[in-house]
Amino acid sequence: MRSGKSFLGLLLVATALGSYIYFVEMKRDPAAETETTREKVFTLTPGSIESVEITNASAETTKVVRQDAVWAITSPEAAEADTVEVSTVVSSLESLEQTRVVTETPDALAPFGLDPVRISVTFTVAGESTPRRLKLGNKTPTGGDMYAQVEGSPAVFLIGGYLEDTFNKGPFTLREKSVLKFSRDGADALTIAQGASRLSLAKTGNTWRLSAPVNAGADFNTVDGLIGRIFQARMARFVAADGTSSLREYGLDRPTMVVTVGSGSSQAELAIGRAQDETNIYARDLSRPMIFTIEKTLVDELKKQPEDVRAKDLFSFRSFTATSYEITTGGTRYTFTKKAGEGENAADVWTLTAPTSRTADATKMTDLLTTSSNLRAERFAGTAFTAGDPVTITATFDDAGNAKTETVTFRKSGAVVHGIRAGEPGAAVVSTTDFDRVLSLLKEITG
Repeated sequence: MRSGKSFLGLLLVATALGSYIYFVEMKRDPAAETETTREKVFTLTPGSIESVEITNASAETTKVVRQDAVWAITSPEAAEADTVEVSTVVSSLESLEQTRVVTETPDALAPFGLDPVRISVTFTVAGESTPRRLKLGNKTPTGGDMYAQVEGSPAVFLIGGYLEDTFNKGPFTLREKSVLKFSRDGADALTIAQGASRLSLAKTGNTWRLSAPVNAGADFNTVDGLIGRIFQARMARFVAADGTSSLREYGLDRPTMVVTVGSGSSQAELAIGRAQDETNIYARDLSRPMIFTIEKTLVDELKKQPEDVRAKDLFSFRSFTATSYEITTGGTRYTFTKKAGEGENAADVWTLTAPTSRTADATKMTDLLTTSSNLRAERFAGTAFTAGDPVTITATFDDAGNAKTETVTFRKSGAVVHGIRAGEPGAAVVSTTDFDRVLSLLKEITG
């Protein structure tokens, strides 16, 4: 009978405390709290935390340890840690402030979500033999704060509710999740193999070029963006620490795609298997035994055809970098040269030097140069036109102090125009309207 009364008494206390939390916390004036100086929860020297162990709200426990200035997961299994995630936890512990103390001597902790503890963060500090432990409970009814307690002290206090996301971390969140590891700035080769097809690119200086299935110039921004996408790719889900004995289960015994990124003499290879579901696909870094999933959107981005990465611009010069311009059409060669304007803010002067000599109209000359330099491939043809009178454009331009010359030959058949570059397979199919505009401007300038 006595035990029944004791239980009833505890229940009444818990109910009363719960009511206090709800009604008092809901009605407290937040503006008044901002006037109170907030105290640090811990007194810590930045960089003094040596290990952190988190038990999250799902009862998953993860321990990370600083090893030679690098964070590593030691349990539930050894793994490389995500430096950004761990650093966020550590810096939050170092700067953690209490909004205010709710009670110095709580009658019960269960109403606060602190018995049992919902989330706990235990950490060790250099020079201290006893670990410190932060206990985190429920959020307040408004959700703006969260109840907390430090082990060894009975006081229950509040910290910002947004910190739940900071401390409620699991093993996957805290582990390093890079899909493939390589030097981003040093990447100089990329191969994407899909079955029997292979797309291979190599970088020389600041230029990317296709070597398979065709030998052609590649668009720098497109390839560089693809390299960056691979570098930034993260695992969607961790599947197995070692899946090498069951590759067939994941479709990785015969990958649907293998992506290889070269950085000097080193290579990083990503094998892609079958789909796990509609949004995720099994994959593995061939230098590691683990199996993980990646987002299907990444795989879709990697399914490139040669036309997707080939350089679309036929010319590199721009109207303001060109120093000479030559166009041959109908058997006549027209040559233009630029002379820098004299005096401050004086405009450059373009002169037609052959077949006759005269000063070119500045506006029309700029339009001619701009229209010519903007000619680009709308698509590519496997075989270039060989019949018909050619139109050849040669431009010399200044590229960061280096003089360069480029030539493109054009042939028109019906309503289709091909742009043909030496050393490039097939031809670029360019806008007929833009090409005709070039010839029209030339006629206006030369009279």
